[in-house]
Amino acid sequence: MLFLQELKKTVFSVAYAVFVIVTILSLYSQGALDFGDSRITMPRPGENYGTTQKEIPEIIMPAALEELWGEFCENNYRTYPIGFIKHVKLSDREQQQVAEILSEITGVSKEEILRMRQDYAAHAGTGNNNGANTDFVIGGDGNIQAGSDGSYVISLPENDTDNAQVPKDVNDLSITAAPETLLSVRGDMAYSRFRILMQQVDDILGSGSSYAADSLIGFGVVPLTYEEAVQRYNAFIDSDKITGGYARLFSDYAVAMTMSILPVFLAVLMCTKDRRSKMSELIYTRNVSALKVILSRYLAVITAVMIPIILLAYISNASVWGQYSGSEMDYLAPLKYALGWIMPSAMISAALGMCLTELTNTPIAIAVQGFWWLFDVNAGIRSVASSYALFRLAPRHNAGAMSCFRTQDYLDNFRRLVTNRLLFAVLSILFIAITVIIYEARRRGSINEKFSFKKTASN
Repeated sequence: MLFLQELKKTVFSVAYAVFVIVTILSLYSQGALDFGDSRITMPRPGENYGTTQKEIPEIIMPAALEELWGEFCENNYRTYPIGFIKHVKLSDREQQQVAEILSEITGVSKEEILRMRQDYAAHAGTGNNNGANTDFVIGGDGNIQAGSDGSYVISLPENDTDNAQVPKDVNDLSITAAPETLLSVRGDMAYSRFRILMQQVDDILGSGSSYAADSLIGFGVVPLTYEEAVQRYNAFIDSDKITGGYARLFSDYAVAMTMSILPVFLAVLMCTKDRRSKMSELIYTRNVSALKVILSRYLAVITAVMIPIILLAYISNASVWGQYSGSEMDYLAPLKYALGWIMPSAMISAALGMCLTELTNTPIAIAVQGFWWLFDVNAGIRSVASSYALFRLAPRHNAGAMSCFRTQDYLDNFRRLVTNRLLFAVLSILFIAITVIIYEARRRGSINEKFSFKKTASN
């Protein structure tokens, strides 16, 4: 049977051994193979239940304004366009645009906003003063000046040098910066309009900031109440049946660390192996359909990568079973999440690898998939919405309320996740269909080795 031949060829290859080793080491390094120290207990009154994020305009708007004002004054905006921090410095024209947005939010004129920024810069040693010394107040009379060379100059009140007590060590000083000018959100500012204005700021910054409309909830940090903690715990017990939460967390690590990228290596190597061993001409002449060849090879790669992942999922999940003895658990959860959450990412990685390899006769698919994977996993998980976005190659899950594995977030976004996973499964099938067409064209000689189509009809 062709499938078994392809599976044997895949499993007994050096590349597959490397795949298994890298997968185990990657998941082990993230602690995803042993959750034994993460037992969830029933909350008790009086405990600290942590925090949660809620979309409460009265909390979000002033917090977002405060951060924007500070970054505007310093002209140093923090963004995470591909997960890594990027400090953005805006041009004068772009700063004018941000000033206009601040003006609309606060009701303070744009000119006054810019004047306040100049005052801030003159005091804080940034902006227009080009790094001049910053004055700090000591007590009520003296002051200390920090020099550009790291030294400190202490000025004492006149006629009081005898009675003044100066700390011997500058680290002993209690330094209080002069108060900053604070702005406030005007009373009639609608939250819907505020979201639009914040999104405009994000657009000016080039995206990836805390001001994006779907990231503003990050400013809505509030303490978790006892009732909410109990509700979260009950969701973990009743909806997840305990094992679901751990299986979902394992799946998050698996798709992000390995299964969105490593299958492409196996797919490319299996497609080029016949050419390296000069078996492609023999295969091309066999009386086997292109569909059967490609489908067998594809299924062999998917089967090969999923077998260790399913085994590791159960090893990971079993690490907590003893801690919940006597509780109702779903022992099929690791299998269900492996097939439903992880496999679509492996499918698209392998399918893209086979398609581009057959098309170009090069390993370019590794670079393409690698770039896609790098961008996707570093796109950030600044909000629940982006974690389950439609085109996320690796849907993320473990941001936010880690203690109960975000059960409610998962339930609220279940349909979006299903849509995402089905989309990638369909795209995988589409790529394989294209691969079959390319493979058949090569076998018939319609495509040469340099990826150009030959004319098959005479004029």
